[in-house]
Amino acid sequence: MSRIRKALLHSSISQYGVKLIGLVTMMVVARLLTPEELGVFAIASGIVMLLSEFKLLGAADYLIRERELSEDKIRRALGLTILISWGLGIVIILSGPWVGDFYNIPSLDTLFYILSISLFLGPFMSIPVALANREFNFRIVLHINFAGAIVSLVATVVLIQLGFGYYSLAWAIVVRITVELLIVVASPTVPVYWRPEFRSIRDIAAFGVFTSTANMVKRAIKTVPDMVIGKMGTTTQVGLFSRGLGFVDFLASTLFMGVSPVVLPFLSETRREGGDVIHAYTRASLLLGAMVWPVLAVAAIASLPTIRLFFGSQWDEAAPVASFMAIWMILRTTHNLSSNLLVATGHERITLLKETILLLLAIPLVIVTFPLGLKAIAMGFVGLGVVEVLLISWILKWALGLQVLHFYRQLIPNVVVSVTCGLATWGLSFLVSFDAESPWLPVGAIALCLPVVWLGSLFIVRHPLADELLMLVRRPSHRTQ
Repeated sequence: MSRIRKALLHSSISQYGVKLIGLVTMMVVARLLTPEELGVFAIASGIVMLLSEFKLLGAADYLIRERELSEDKIRRALGLTILISWGLGIVIILSGPWVGDFYNIPSLDTLFYILSISLFLGPFMSIPVALANREFNFRIVLHINFAGAIVSLVATVVLIQLGFGYYSLAWAIVVRITVELLIVVASPTVPVYWRPEFRSIRDIAAFGVFTSTANMVKRAIKTVPDMVIGKMGTTTQVGLFSRGLGFVDFLASTLFMGVSPVVLPFLSETRREGGDVIHAYTRASLLLGAMVWPVLAVAAIASLPTIRLFFGSQWDEAAPVASFMAIWMILRTTHNLSSNLLVATGHERITLLKETILLLLAIPLVIVTFPLGLKAIAMGFVGLGVVEVLLISWILKWALGLQVLHFYRQLIPNVVVSVTCGLATWGLSFLVSFDAESPWLPVGAIALCLPVVWLGSLFIVRHPLADELLMLVRRPSHRTQ
């Protein structure tokens, strides 16, 4: 278990550090570019990143999950990745002018050209990183992610100052992946493969077509609003909704990303060794929910001052969107690890079915609610979150024998902690105005009070996370004795 905790430590430092740098980047960009400019980039990057989910075609997950790995399998995984990733790069280049005409934004084609570069470089970095994840070698992943994030921040700011506008964001992505690739090549602890193998890749593709399509569909649920609003409304509306959703998604993913790279290797190893994956899944959901749900509950109530602090008052209209999307994210993260569980147990086809159903519900939801305003769209997503919780619960019960009532009884402490934090935040709003011109006072009050409330409620309900925190505190003291 110490091996898992060590991997979690490196992964958490990596992911949280990158997210912190990403937050700084978001704050800077939100003040240097207008909502309209960010709306244009949101449309282009949303489409490209959606298609780029196919670039690995599950090769990384295949390498992590495979019981016995050979060099031939690795080279075949690289060959498949090159075929798909380079093919997508060509498709994105060719489709740029058409997408620009569809949205009546001529600059989209240039953005497509720039963003496609990462697809041609990606295969040679993704395979080594997958192998590092399989071996729980998250130290090198930490170095890669940190360097890429810092370079991306510097490139973004410099290029915006030089007058490149939203093109700066696209070029920063290219600079980032180039630096990350150079680090992988220079590292002595990660094997790099340049010679691909294109024969007998059907078995990998058969696995990957479901996982990659499922990941694409899952990402599409978040990008659907940008795509629909971009066509039915204005780029300013796209920017506002994207900022509200992006802020909430940033909070949730920041907390989850520290452990998410370890989840699939951990569940896969548990299954290979004959362990109880349902028990592991339930405990992981309980521990992660105790960190994510309270933060989202606070964000739902204090969205206005936090958005003002991080992005400026020009983004005030994104606050109501963020409030309802935070509630949606609480519901969505209830089974946030379900895709990892289904892939680890060989049910990747069910993962695709699950995400497809949710996407087919999300598209008409945005279309119908758009005339009522951005807030109405966000409220509709709360209903979609309820459907998602019920759907995944039924799927896990049917496919893996999840005891639904037992699972949710285990999550009751998370509900108590989250409600306590939400009520405490609401109470603070009577003492410190959340609509104050300066957001520093309310956000500062939340930052001072809520960690104490969160920790106190964890110990009061005797949450397992409290034991984990005590273990982290005690371990250094034991070493010094």
